[in-house]
Amino acid sequence: MRSLLGSRKAQFFVLSAFAIVSILLLVSRWIEPLTIIDTSAIVLAQEPFIFNNIKEKANETITVSKSCGELKLNLKEYKNFVEEFASAKNIKLDFRYQVVDTLAEPCTDGVLKTNFNISLESPTTFIYANFTSRKK
Repeated sequence: MRSLLGSRKAQFFVLSAFAIVSILLLVSRWIEPLTIIDTSAIVLAQEPFIFNNIKEKANETITVSKSCGELKLNLKEYKNFVEEFASAKNIKLDFRYQVVDTLAEPCTDGVLKTNFNISLESPTTFIYANFTSRKK
């Protein structure tokens, strides 16, 4: 009779341990979604990357241009390209530039100074930059 009593204690212990572990597992699975921070929205936001790429390539356009006339044509073509790209992505882009060509500071093939005013707007983001770039 003693062996049956010891066997029942062991069965109770195993069943109790299984029940406690199962309850803890269920509670942890229930609480887990509250503890995970969702950062995917930040990664999926492509507007900052697009904006930085537009700025970088605008500077590169000035660098690869060899003369004032070529610079004006390259910037006009680049502006058309980025505006088409932005409209395809459903992003409002305002890309304005002015090649500095005044009496005080004429456009020379070695300098090619250009002022940029770029803004990008989407339903979730507004980014703005005003900068001057020159050929180095």
